[in-house]
Amino acid sequence: MRDALFIFLFIICSSILSGQTYFGLKAGGNISHFQMTKIPSQYGDVNLGQIYGYQAGLVLEQPINRHLALGAELLFSQKGGQWTLAPYGSPGLETEISRLQYLNLPVFLRLIPIERWSVDLGMEGSYLLVSPDERLFMERADFSWLAGATFHITSRLHASLRYLVGAVRVGEGAFRDEETGIQGVYYFRTRSLQLSIAWFW
Repeated sequence: MRDALFIFLFIICSSILSGQTYFGLKAGGNISHFQMTKIPSQYGDVNLGQIYGYQAGLVLEQPINRHLALGAELLFSQKGGQWTLAPYGSPGLETEISRLQYLNLPVFLRLIPIERWSVDLGMEGSYLLVSPDERLFMERADFSWLAGATFHITSRLHASLRYLVGAVRVGEGAFRDEETGIQGVYYFRTRSLQLSIAWFW
């Protein structure tokens, strides 16, 4: 996966050197949550919830032809989720709210099948800047697949809706089932839905 990211970055850099590149600013909100996996899966009761955050930063776009462009962004973002893990039959535990702050580098292909609309497909590498609990969220690197759509309001103003699916574990912990005494582990992956506006100069 990291090799694929490096290949995308190489393509972006090569394109920048060979043609007109458009730079801009981007900001917006997101809704994020965790995917939690337990091993063994049959013990412990899991409840997951979403949190609201934002992302903001710099963007660039390199047109290749009328129907294709390369894009890259450097964004600060908040994502995470609400979660509870309790043994079966036990009183409900207090919900944990984990807000993670990342520096993100999305790299994607922008397919433009019709005027004013495009489809974005690519990947995003992330570096964890702030974690509320270093015991759980100890992994600094995250990697996500991204897919979305962009509406070109004008040639300089774009509105985008994008969904990101985390492909690697960003944190993990251990639990013990009170009835059986069986111990297990759980780990998190990120999920995020983003709505944003980009302005190019």
